[in-house]
Amino acid sequence: MKDEYKKLAIVFWVAFFFLGKSTLSAQTFAKDSIDRLLAAKGPGIERIRFLNNIAETLSDKNTQLAFDYAKLALSESEKNKQPQEKGFALNNLAWIKYRKGDFTAAFEYGTKALKWNDSIQNLPALAASYRCMASVYNSQDNAPKSIEYFLKDLTLHTQLNDQKSIGRALNNLSFTFLRGKMYDSALLYTPKALLLNLTLKDDYLIAFAYRNAGDLSEVRKLSDSAKYYFNLSVQYAKKTKSLQLQLTALYRIGRMLNSELKYKESIPYLENALQLGILMGAKSETALIYNLLGRAYEGIGNYKEAYLVQKKSSQLNDSLYQERSRSKLAEMQAKFEAEKKESEINELKKEKEQEIEDNQKKTILNFSLMITMIVVIVLLINIWRKNKYKTATNILLQSQKEALEETLLLKDKVFSIISHDLRSPIASLNAVLPMLDPDSLDHETYHQLKLNLTKQVQNLNYVLENLLIWSRSRMKGVDTPELKDINLNKQASSSIGLLKGLADQKKITIQNQINTSLSIKADPQHFDIIIRNILLNSIKFTHEQGSINLYSKIENDQLAICIEDNGVGMNPEQIDRLFQLKTHFTTPGTQKEKGTGLGLLICAEYAAANNWEIKVESQIGKGTIFTIILAKTNK
Repeated sequence: MKDEYKKLAIVFWVAFFFLGKSTLSAQTFAKDSIDRLLAAKGPGIERIRFLNNIAETLSDKNTQLAFDYAKLALSESEKNKQPQEKGFALNNLAWIKYRKGDFTAAFEYGTKALKWNDSIQNLPALAASYRCMASVYNSQDNAPKSIEYFLKDLTLHTQLNDQKSIGRALNNLSFTFLRGKMYDSALLYTPKALLLNLTLKDDYLIAFAYRNAGDLSEVRKLSDSAKYYFNLSVQYAKKTKSLQLQLTALYRIGRMLNSELKYKESIPYLENALQLGILMGAKSETALIYNLLGRAYEGIGNYKEAYLVQKKSSQLNDSLYQERSRSKLAEMQAKFEAEKKESEINELKKEKEQEIEDNQKKTILNFSLMITMIVVIVLLINIWRKNKYKTATNILLQSQKEALEETLLLKDKVFSIISHDLRSPIASLNAVLPMLDPDSLDHETYHQLKLNLTKQVQNLNYVLENLLIWSRSRMKGVDTPELKDINLNKQASSSIGLLKGLADQKKITIQNQINTSLSIKADPQHFDIIIRNILLNSIKFTHEQGSINLYSKIENDQLAICIEDNGVGMNPEQIDRLFQLKTHFTTPGTQKEKGTGLGLLICAEYAAANNWEIKVESQIGKGTIFTIILAKTNK
């Protein structure tokens, strides 16, 4: 970026070097050089910013070239949807037209820029819009309006803490107060602006401030001071290459020398200023310089030149009068539109007031209808409440009915277990116990009866234990899990040890292949109840010399414990009926073992209490896999 600015500085230096030779050649050279830099930019926002910077820089040096680049910046900013750069382009166009003396176009572009920058809240550009509009109003001799906008410019830049723009705003206010003959205010703002700009060391702003100081000294009839300040303004304007400030300070010196009848001395200043005015295309200043130059030529007796320049002055003044008239017309049109909108708003207000009055009349008529409607609504609400109460009562009755049915089902289940699953084994024990006389039985028969008896007692013990666990959960609910760190392999081994006797009787092999490093936070008793009941179920439905495997796996990022047997298996209908009280069933084992069917119901309840899930996969004749999926938080 710095290299690009260096290139641009070189282009302008060379361009101004050629200004003294030929206006056409200087303009062409500058445009060619700038176009080469522009071509290197390519499309995009950097190119648009470059165009805006060029237009702003050329605005007081070559207005026609500046206008071309500003128009291009506006077109490309709209095409590329760059709202901020569009605001800067509109500001540049307004300012360039102002410099050219085309006040109608300046007012139109300025108004567009002001509205656009205000709509997108682009504050730096909005402040520049205020400055441009103030300058246009100044050209129309509307000092109050100009001061209003310059003060907005100053306020906004003070908020933005932009010191250079504050210095420029103070300069503009000083200039406007002088132009509006508000000399007390000018006396306040002129030294303040000069002091700040000297502190900022900005050559352009210093040149502007010195010119204002010269104007103030001229008003106060301090001729020597005025010429001194104007000459300083020219010096600083040359440093910053501002043609506008050079020509305005030069023609002021020429004007003062004319007033002192020093016509011969004034002519070089005025001719120099005229050359700069023509180069810039500044109509207003050029017309004024022609007039001053005509007086100077007349003063030295060169009436031919005096006539020619006065003729050119008249022609330019006629053109400027038309421009100012069009600008005033544009301003009047804007005011008319504003008044038209205000009139439309007032008309809408009147219509609204009339509508309110009509509504008030209708209110009295509608009041009786409202009372009637309120009565009807109250009756409907009462009916609705009764229906709602009735519905709620029916829902409650239905809920109580379902609860009662479940209670009766539980009662029947308990009685069924007690009358069948407990009564039958106890009756068998009662019949077998008297036969256990070692003296009347041989050793082998005694041993066989003892094994059968042990088996029945073990089964009876598990039935009673499940019945107690299930009954307690029905009355009090499942106990809140007491979380402890447990090793899954060790905990499963404990459950396997309790059931080893039953497995050995059927010569069933149980293998614990759970990863020995897996630990979770869980209730050990709850985990044991689930593992033990699933193992009991697997032993019951596995043939002699079968196998049961316990292993761990990861399923869907969750830890799972699997209990797999190669027993009789189940069909899909049987799987769907598992874990449901209303559809629960019991089936004899491979050796006609009996059961209550409560074991898997208990597993489902305890798994739910621990936020676990039990899945079942089975095929007839190929065995069953029970998978306990542990919650993620227990990984």
